[in-house]
Amino acid sequence: MSVQTANKTSVGVVIRTKDRPIFVTRALATVQAQRYDNWQIMLVNDGGDAATLAKAISPRFDKLKQQGRLTVLTLNPGEGRSSAFNRGVAALDTDFVACLDDDDTWDPDFLSALVAFYSDTKATVPDLAGVAAQVTALKEDFFDTAQGREIRVIGEEGLPPSFRRGEFFLNPLAYACYRQDIYPVQWILRRDAVLQVGGFPEHFDVMEDRAFMNKFLGHFRLAILDRKLAYHHRRAARTKDNTRSVLMNTLDNPSYDWRLFADLARPAFDLGSPTNNAAVIRSFAADLLSELNYETSAIWQKVDGDIRRLAERLDSDKAEIQAALTALMAELMDTARPSPAPAAPRLPESAAQPAAYDLWQVLGNDECGQYIAPGVSFAERIELSRPYGEEGLLLHVSPATRQLAVQIPDTREWTAIELRLDGLDVTPGGLRVSLQLSSTTPYLFETALVCREMTGVDAPAFRFSAYEVHSCSSEVGCTVTREIDTEWLQKSDQPKLSIILPRQARNFSF
Repeated sequence: MSVQTANKTSVGVVIRTKDRPIFVTRALATVQAQRYDNWQIMLVNDGGDAATLAKAISPRFDKLKQQGRLTVLTLNPGEGRSSAFNRGVAALDTDFVACLDDDDTWDPDFLSALVAFYSDTKATVPDLAGVAAQVTALKEDFFDTAQGREIRVIGEEGLPPSFRRGEFFLNPLAYACYRQDIYPVQWILRRDAVLQVGGFPEHFDVMEDRAFMNKFLGHFRLAILDRKLAYHHRRAARTKDNTRSVLMNTLDNPSYDWRLFADLARPAFDLGSPTNNAAVIRSFAADLLSELNYETSAIWQKVDGDIRRLAERLDSDKAEIQAALTALMAELMDTARPSPAPAAPRLPESAAQPAAYDLWQVLGNDECGQYIAPGVSFAERIELSRPYGEEGLLLHVSPATRQLAVQIPDTREWTAIELRLDGLDVTPGGLRVSLQLSSTTPYLFETALVCREMTGVDAPAFRFSAYEVHSCSSEVGCTVTREIDTEWLQKSDQPKLSIILPRQARNFSF
């Protein structure tokens, strides 16, 4: 649904393009989708192939051309990015102009929100000549499909803090010193104001929008609406562009003379008007703040580098100390552990019975992953035991590699993985339970035998016995073997083997 404009405020949208049909149709569609309906598009083909462009936009946008809402202005030969924008502005007859690059997009509320914002603000800000929205940076890439090549958004990218400042106005000095920033896709400006300051400087090969905005802010104010309604698109492979690729269009590649145009874009002295004290002061201030910015950035980079190197050293030392302590604890426990009681007689290996319970036989060959909850059995006999539930308790099984992985965000005071032993076929020699554990970090844990007993109250209690402490190394893991007596199994109610995980561990997995 479009927004009908009672005040007839009109917006002209200049879209510059050159041999990029994969993008230009998306840009036209994002204007067509605006809920505000009083707009006109000036599509400036800056030296691109006219037939290719016509084929890309027809017949999808033919109706807009018939309505006079889409005009294609072909420059042959091409005149450059700045001239293309200026020619588009000159050809329009609207109250406002916007600069929508052919690879950027808008939220459907972009124009309606900014026109209303300007109307609401103008009464208290007489020199207001433009408004802008906040921006989101999107990362995209090319995909080959049966229908041809497509461009798809694959995620968001972060923006520097200069794009996230909260001031109501775009500050001229902060902008001149790169402490506050804005892309053309974010703004709409009064067309007469754009013409008054001369539009984009046509001798600029890059950064023409910065040079223009520095001049614009010397005469007018620009207010920023605190809503993210503009989208700046970036190609995932743009860092590999060193030759001004048409599809990459990465203006930061080395073939552009950034040093020259970055300095030319800054506010300059108005040498033709020695009485223009405001311009002189602003230029001096911009130079001073830029120098201060360079110095503070250099100091911060040095401090940040020192902090990161120190953190890496601490992490390395911590890992070495942890590994040494783990090895020492394991050695002390092996030394202090009493000699085990003579094992109950067992059948010879040749006559051994089949396994009473084999996890991998129960699971079969299907890989699976799931959430787990306390008291809910997995693979018939395995349970998570803890007195509280929590989101993010994860389990994944891969029979192909014979790995069962568990991840627990916080083990708190008590968390255990328990194996139920009731109902198993037990030989006269008892049960031997074998576990192979591994982890990316070393840790200590316990195993114990657990059974239920009635305490004379309504709720039963569980009694733990035969504790043993084990050490799991990050290099080789560990093998735990527990011999469980037949008599204890027969006398115990709900017998279990409990693997008691380290207490107060964060993001624990094994």
